[in-house]
Amino acid sequence: MPSDRARSLEYAIRDVVIPARELEKKGIKVIKLNIGDPVKFDFDAPEHAKEAYCKAIRDGHNYYSDSEGIPELREAIVERERKKNNVGISAEDVFVTAAVTEALQITIGALTNPGDQILVPGPSYPPYISFTRFLLAEPVEYRTIEEEGWVPDTDDMRKKITEKTRAIVVINPNNPTGALYDEKTLKEILDIAGEHEIPVISDEIYDMITYEKKHVSPGSLTKDVPVIVFNGMSKVYFATGWRLGYMYFVDPENVLEDLKDAIGRLLRV
Repeated sequence: MPSDRARSLEYAIRDVVIPARELEKKGIKVIKLNIGDPVKFDFDAPEHAKEAYCKAIRDGHNYYSDSEGIPELREAIVERERKKNNVGISAEDVFVTAAVTEALQITIGALTNPGDQILVPGPSYPPYISFTRFLLAEPVEYRTIEEEGWVPDTDDMRKKITEKTRAIVVINPNNPTGALYDEKTLKEILDIAGEHEIPVISDEIYDMITYEKKHVSPGSLTKDVPVIVFNGMSKVYFATGWRLGYMYFVDPENVLEDLKDAIGRLLRV
């Protein structure tokens, strides 16, 4: 028999596929807009990336990787984040994951005990809610202001923090609203996190899909507040099926060393 946790697990983006398939069996045409998969809409991964991927397979690189990711990739991520987001990190701060989904799952698992809380934006990307609940912690939504372009309501954020809060999640650029947060907003969120001595988790998987404004990473702004950044290949590089993501720590005062150690142990399992 499945556990109560498994029974209660929900993922709205894919759960809707089940009734959609039943409609298709009846001959009803269904247009599926639930999955953010650019590859199914005439986008494709860059040729040089596909060639490198195939060459690696042909050259025999089909073995178990280092738990944290191969050194060459971790160094490449360091350079990418330096150039793109002006973030100064080392390869030791980087962990390669099976997409951002694994990164958020192991981070929440390493951060929380049953009954702890994670602040997430409302509306949010569903796995932040689903995995937090699955791990017996509590997702607490802070308000985003629709009339102001879905920017976080930092007053509401302050009100939602309790002694059980373990992190503030920021999705920027935001899924599902498309909001892009400016430096002022991000600095205020960092200040709030600093006041309560909790980290900011920054999901930046859409960091190069912007229009009028440029994406800013809180990792480039922080002076003393630890920031955990998630990113990957799925959206910007049109490689959703490769399931290649990463996370890194910007931890100026080294207050998350125990958490890094816990995440390393989880990745070794």
